Amino acid sequence: MITAITLLSRILGFTRWMVQAGTVGYGATGTAYASANALPNVLFEVAAGGALAGAVVPLLAAPLARGARAEVDRIASAALTWTATILVPLAVLVAVLAEPLVTVFLGAGAPSAQLELTAHFLRVFAWQVPLYGLGVVLTGVLQAQKRFFWPAFVPVLSTLVVIGAYIVFGATADGAQDDLAALPARAVAWLAWGTTAGVVALSVPLLLPTARGGVRLRPTWRFPEGVARRARKLAAAGVVAVLAQQLSLVATIWLANNRGGEGTFAVYQYTQAVYVLPHAVLVVPLVTSAFPRIADVVHQPERLGRLVSLTTRAVLVLGAVGASALVAAAPQVATVFSTVGHGDDQVIAAMAPALSWMAPGLVGLGVMLHLTRVLYALERSRAAVLASSVGWAVGIVTSAALAVTATWGGRDATATLVALGIGGSVGMLVGAVAAIVVLRRTAGADASRGVARTAGVVACVGAAGAVAGRVVADLVVEAWPGTTGTVVAGGVGGMLAVVVVLAGAWGVDRGSVREMLGRPHAARVAAAATEGE
Repeated sequence: MITAITLLSRILGFTRWMVQAGTVGYGATGTAYASANALPNVLFEVAAGGALAGAVVPLLAAPLARGARAEVDRIASAALTWTATILVPLAVLVAVLAEPLVTVFLGAGAPSAQLELTAHFLRVFAWQVPLYGLGVVLTGVLQAQKRFFWPAFVPVLSTLVVIGAYIVFGATADGAQDDLAALPARAVAWLAWGTTAGVVALSVPLLLPTARGGVRLRPTWRFPEGVARRARKLAAAGVVAVLAQQLSLVATIWLANNRGGEGTFAVYQYTQAVYVLPHAVLVVPLVTSAFPRIADVVHQPERLGRLVSLTTRAVLVLGAVGASALVAAAPQVATVFSTVGHGDDQVIAAMAPALSWMAPGLVGLGVMLHLTRVLYALERSRAAVLASSVGWAVGIVTSAALAVTATWGGRDATATLVALGIGGSVGMLVGAVAAIVVLRRTAGADASRGVARTAGVVACVGAAGAVAGRVVADLVVEAWPGTTGTVVAGGVGGMLAVVVVLAGAWGVDRGSVREMLGRPHAARVAAAATEGE
């Protein structure tokens, strides 16, 4: 059931981006909306998101195991009270400072109407910040109780609410998405408050299962004795873990708007949504299923090394599969978004090269995710944070250097999007290498045995698959013009790329492909770890 709901959530999440492109678009309104909607997420993650995500479940695990209900109530209540204490004033501050904030992120040269609309959106979206906090705390409480249905289901509710808001906005905008002077106030209200209602749907419904689970929430700043120090330590580690990633997002917003201009950040978001789709569908399930198996053998160095090596190689293959398919189908993906969207055709056309340059980063992103979890299982959280931070930092610096250099003579959406794509890929690949180096020093050479060889193989077959898929997709489009032909071409090109990568990997590294395809029986899993395929 949870798997089905998670899959539904992924599908709806991508559908939401398509509906957003078709209603809000990537013009004047799309730029204002995308920029204003991203800032509350950044502020929440830095102020509390990382801290809460890593602290709530560990703090509640022991008292729940002891059946200490009163202690559970106090911990949950104190976590929620401190969250509100920090985030409600932050929301007020964001609302008050909306105008100077949007001026920084859009640039003083942006049209006054766009600055005004972005500031209006930000004043409304500021109230999402404490709502995110409520959702994260309650999700942690429910997960600590091993109650996973509602945390998996509320994103579905939230996405449906937001999609509904987009549809109503599109119906009431009277086609004025790119003419802010003519954009009706009722349409703006539907978009702003409808999006915020989506965050309400993401958090408030969790109060019901929390109460039914027997947790009684009351205002208090006091944790039980001995818990506050541990809470601070866990929270600090969580903040450090997300800081580099959120700084990267802040830099991306600024670069897209100030170096790329109108529509650039909105198109970047659409590109990112396509980019993470194969990661979510292919890599995340493997990493999630591998984690408990790895945790079970952390005190058995030989088996641990073999299992980590095998799963890391499988992640490399899956990352190459996704990256190759994205490169093959990138022009067709951009064409589909252009067909359904509103905005400058030249800006959305830049989605194809941006996605092509961004795609190789999928390989690094998957390895970073996997090895970060391995390092956490080995209780090397600082090393995990260091490795991932290196990746995000390199990505920021590379993106900024390329974007500023490429747009020295003036704003250029295509050059900026390509720079962000290249920077993202470089950062993720460097982060993956850093994680492998840290892992080798922590878990020994066996944990990375064969990884370099597999990386070389997937680089070659991934490039071959991408080129073959792109050529075939282009030929299909030439023979079958139109929207249907474009969709078919992208599908055929992407599938050919997948086949080429899998065939090449199978010929050289069958163990990794077998692991990627899944080994459900415990005996076979144990055999894989023991034999070190």
